[in-house]
Amino acid sequence: MKFPRIYTDEQGETHIGVRDLPEHEARLGPPPNPMGRMTEIEAVTSFVTLSVPAGTEAPSHNAPQPYICIVLSGEGEVTASDGTTVRLGPGGLIYCDDVSGKGHVTRSITDLSLAFINRASA
Repeated sequence: MKFPRIYTDEQGETHIGVRDLPEHEARLGPPPNPMGRMTEIEAVTSFVTLSVPAGTEAPSHNAPQPYICIVLSGEGEVTASDGTTVRLGPGGLIYCDDVSGKGHVTRSITDLSLAFINRASA
């Protein structure tokens, strides 16, 4: 499964790339158990939601810890320090693990509701 990722390189610059999690075939639900694709289960430490009005901008900041941000409603964008921007709408997600370096800027294009899932440390 592939989805956007924001990360820091060795020089402290942040970039938007792709996170690719390996998947395997798995049975879904009760019999007749149709087949699907699934990643390995990962532990999480917390889950929180946040809503912000259109036009809100969070200046450059780092992820406090690795987390996944999922857009529940609205539209927003994330800009890496290298100038690359990704725009995300409902159902979109980005893995943020730029816990050091120059950080990223986030903006709400419309009223925006987000879910943050903090990943447990390995």
